[in-house]
Amino acid sequence: MDRVFYNIYKKIVAKKLLSFIALLLLILSLVYVASKIEFEEDITKLIPSNDKTSEAQKVLKTVNFADKIIVNITKKPDGSVDDITQYASQLMDSINITSSKYVKQIQGKIEDEDILETLDFVYKNLPLFLDESDYKIIENKIGKDSIDAITNNNYKTLVSPSGFIAKESILKDPLGLSFIALKKLQQLGFGDDFTFHNGFLISKDKNHVLLFITPTLGSSETAENAKFAENLYKINAQLNNTFKNRAQSEYFGGVLIAVANAKQIKQDIQLTVSIAMSILLIILIVFYKKLSIPIVLFVPTLFGGLLAVALLYLIRVKISAISLGIGSVLLGVTLDYSLHILTHIRSNNNVKALYKEVTKPLLMSSITTALAFLCLLFLNSQALQDLGVFASISVLGASIFALFFIPLVYKDSAKKTNKHTLIDNFAGFQFHKKKWGFIILIIAFGISFFTYNTVVFNKDITKLNYEPQHLKEAQIRLDALTNIASKSVYLVAYETSEKDALQVNDAIYKKLQGLKTENQIINFSSIGTLINSEKSQKQSIAKWNEFWDNETIANTKNNLIESGSAFGFKPNTFHSFYTLLNTGFKPLKTEDYKTLKTISTEDYITSKNNFTTVTTLVKVQDENTQKLIDTFKNNPQTLVIDRRQMNETFLGNLKNDFNSLVIYSLAVVLLLLFIFYRSFSLTLVTSIPIALTWLLTIGIMGLFHIEFNIFNIIISTFIFGLGIDYSIFITNGLLHEYKTGEKALVTHKTSIILSVITTILGVGVLIFAKHPALYSISLVSIIGILSALIISFTLQPLLFKLFIGSKTKRPTSLRLLIHSILSFGYFGLGGLLISLFSVTLLKMLPVSKKAKMKWFHKTVSKYMKSVLYTNPFLKKNVINLSNETFEKPSIIIANHTSFLDILAVGMLHPKIIFLVSDWVYNSPVFGKAVQAAGFYPVSSGIEKGVSHLQEKVNQGYSLMAFPEGTRALTNKMKRFHKGAFYLAEKLNLDIIPVLIHGNSEVNPKGSFLIRNGSLTVKILERISIENKSYGESYKQRTKNISADFKQQFNDLRQDIEHDTYFHEIVLDDYKYKGDALYKTVKKDLKTYKETYSTILNTIDKKDTILHLSKDYGQLDFLLSLNAIDRKIISYIEDVAVNMILQNSFITNKHNRINFENTIDEALKNHANVLIININGISLEQINNILNSHISLLILLKESRNLYSETINDLGFKTYYENENLIIFKR
Repeated sequence: MDRVFYNIYKKIVAKKLLSFIALLLLILSLVYVASKIEFEEDITKLIPSNDKTSEAQKVLKTVNFADKIIVNITKKPDGSVDDITQYASQLMDSINITSSKYVKQIQGKIEDEDILETLDFVYKNLPLFLDESDYKIIENKIGKDSIDAITNNNYKTLVSPSGFIAKESILKDPLGLSFIALKKLQQLGFGDDFTFHNGFLISKDKNHVLLFITPTLGSSETAENAKFAENLYKINAQLNNTFKNRAQSEYFGGVLIAVANAKQIKQDIQLTVSIAMSILLIILIVFYKKLSIPIVLFVPTLFGGLLAVALLYLIRVKISAISLGIGSVLLGVTLDYSLHILTHIRSNNNVKALYKEVTKPLLMSSITTALAFLCLLFLNSQALQDLGVFASISVLGASIFALFFIPLVYKDSAKKTNKHTLIDNFAGFQFHKKKWGFIILIIAFGISFFTYNTVVFNKDITKLNYEPQHLKEAQIRLDALTNIASKSVYLVAYETSEKDALQVNDAIYKKLQGLKTENQIINFSSIGTLINSEKSQKQSIAKWNEFWDNETIANTKNNLIESGSAFGFKPNTFHSFYTLLNTGFKPLKTEDYKTLKTISTEDYITSKNNFTTVTTLVKVQDENTQKLIDTFKNNPQTLVIDRRQMNETFLGNLKNDFNSLVIYSLAVVLLLLFIFYRSFSLTLVTSIPIALTWLLTIGIMGLFHIEFNIFNIIISTFIFGLGIDYSIFITNGLLHEYKTGEKALVTHKTSIILSVITTILGVGVLIFAKHPALYSISLVSIIGILSALIISFTLQPLLFKLFIGSKTKRPTSLRLLIHSILSFGYFGLGGLLISLFSVTLLKMLPVSKKAKMKWFHKTVSKYMKSVLYTNPFLKKNVINLSNETFEKPSIIIANHTSFLDILAVGMLHPKIIFLVSDWVYNSPVFGKAVQAAGFYPVSSGIEKGVSHLQEKVNQGYSLMAFPEGTRALTNKMKRFHKGAFYLAEKLNLDIIPVLIHGNSEVNPKGSFLIRNGSLTVKILERISIENKSYGESYKQRTKNISADFKQQFNDLRQDIEHDTYFHEIVLDDYKYKGDALYKTVKKDLKTYKETYSTILNTIDKKDTILHLSKDYGQLDFLLSLNAIDRKIISYIEDVAVNMILQNSFITNKHNRINFENTIDEALKNHANVLIININGISLEQINNILNSHISLLILLKESRNLYSETINDLGFKTYYENENLIIFKR
């Protein structure tokens, strides 16, 4: 892949002018397309939708909540009622003059003519405003006695000073039926706590006047509403000054809160980000020592964003502005790619090397991050889907553009300089080697494991608003005045037509009347008081006609005439009323009610796009809210809008959706990492830190009670993206070091540190913001970014070393690790239980000590065998050609390379007493069992233990000792000590030699892993104490038996170590050095396995070998593994491969291998064996070498026929040959 990008780069360099024109045309095209895109500012687009929420969203978009601004005008100590009404009048006039375009209407003042018009409207449509209870009142009114009393009162009113005003009303409605209906309209207002004075709505204590301003623009139009708010506050200041000590006013409303939010966000961002960006630019310029660095850094990011917007236009045409706003924050991820390239150029300005180093990690990072963002498409939210598409295209576009753009425009000084900035020093600090860092992380993970599930999702968006202190205080005073902050629940009837919606509202109205009667609700304001469905209106008219039948009308008329005549009223005085009783009423339409100026029907009924909603406001005690919701929950075409309930409806599943999103993202990331690395272990090393970053981030949030909300949970995708980048960068840096030994990790860490600095200064600096939403975004970002940094710097290198290895450690698979943990865990647990048993129940058993010990030793032996057999991938083979039974006590000796040797010998027979080291004897896990079994600590001295051991021998036990004294690092045995042979002589015991083969590869010293392989235990023939062929004294026997033992072991190796025995170990060294190299070596080992085996068996175990090769070092490794005493000097033609081999774990573990950088340096070394597999060697060089101490010459593969005549002339004779090699001896 790097070659493709490098070749494109060279073509661009070769045709700069053409490339520049093409780039310019591309950018202009993108700008043109992007400029045509349309934006939606609907915040509900952010909310994931389903059948339930989509219906609710449709209702909410239609409902007019009349987000009014409430003006509370308060009387001061020196003021009067007239002062506050005058204040209200001047306020209304000032608003109409200065801000008329921002105001739809101002409510709170009712003119006298408006009241009369309302009475007239009610009078002309009287049946529509009466219910069943009203007809009972009317029935009482039309009785003879009642009419007499009413007429008497009417007469008194008419002759009074106010009679002139009341005359028309009495003549039209002598029984006052209009006033019965008019009382229903009070439910649309503030109830009994307010009255009218001078036309204004005034509190009963006459200290407050309330006005209600309906803005023309919605709360989201903060730019224009900010101007309106500024005008309002100016008017407020002027009038407060004019009416000083007499009256003052204050405002409260959603529009003002929205403006305050927008203003605070702007101030926070301007202040913090401007300072942060200034500091960031200074840091970057100083670090890279280039003034142009900000342009170079941000151009790829801008290109990625432009490309994303243009492609989104082609996909959507119209996108969510919210998603673009959040996406612009997420663009910070794309800065990583520019920083990564710049940092690599700073450390190595070779362009070809740059592409080789950065292309793969950059593409891996961008593709995995892009696909993680695309997982947002799984959420049913258009805004989040737009965000996913925007972020993924931006990431991919920016990374690819940066790969071409930055190497073209940024050139570092050709002169290499030492980098000693603070950032370089911090990057060079090896956190993973500090125990305190690891311990702190373990503690943090432990705490996080218990606290991560305590993180809650805050569904109350209002808590994320910023409210200035004066608005908070205004709300408190309004609450005391109107109970406006008490529980408010909206009930919305919705249908495709107004007629059907009103019919649904009728049912709601009737239920609410019942709930109010039962005191389940405080009050409610419903348009159902005024406007009913056509069906309901017809029923009301029918009820009117049914009540006012001819007989009732006649009786009422006669009673009015009769009682009126007593006061001088003429028979036709109430003619208008009689006409009303005989009127044929008809249902009204909603438009007919709009003539009323005292009531705004638009606050209740809204129709848009063939969809109508009718809204009712219900005041309820908090404890009765759920009952109200349950009452209307199953009402058809009814939506209950409670802040808590709606938040649960819209946002309740958002956290679950994001939990699912994290799972999808992790799955995608794991799949892509596996595709890129083609290794489960590398995928594991890279993905574990990503998962742990999430755990630590959420754990810290839980510990400090930090809540998720709709804003910071989306920003968490940004953290996830950065976590992926950091993990990939660290893995690739470690891989580069693992392959070549070059200190590349510091460069990768430097780019990560710069990314953290840019992120914290870009987003994290908002921690100083006053706005709650910005603060929460910043807080989560800081926690997440620092968690990703700490884990990638501290834990990931340890994971890499564990699974991938190092230049001194062999790779480990997850299966091997788990299996080894289980095996050793089983061993430790069993040892502990046996130890506990040995100091408790064993002593209490009511049997003889002899019987107890016999049973105890059998248990220990079976247990040792069971530990070995817990691993099915370890083949076990016991060879006992002499049919040894171990019944006769003896000294058992064995070679020692592994902890498993003890188990291998222990399983052979139960009656064995081991001579053990102090750490085994005093082990807190199995020490007590060892002591109970009678094992002897050799540190106490063999001489001191003779009596104890004699006793054990007398009891029929054999003694077991490892003559080497300690474990060998390889299959080469150490010198035998005399202790075991001294005991054999002193105690008059036979010696049984036991060969253990395979443990040096399966579980070598210093390793806690049990690898795949074979364990062979061969029991040799017993050496009798009478057998003097090995010498008379124990010192002679030590020497001779040791030599025979080692020869027998070498013979066993010849039988067991087949052609491919060491191939797995060799391949492990190439496993993560590149797929091509690994496959080549694997194929070569398979093809030439017999050839290599012949070479291994031909060359002596202690020879010095000079190897000139065009291969990949596989033969050198086989030679070394086969015989550790061989000294190997090798020259590998390929420089890159030579560097890899010098950093190999076999090379560094077996330090007798040396890879020279040049052929001349290799030829300077003295050797007695020469292997040639290279064509680039001259005849002169051949003569010089062969004239030296070379006694064995091997020509391999393509060099098989090289200078054969010269070789023969120098006295070499052919020893062995086949189609792949010739072996010469001299």
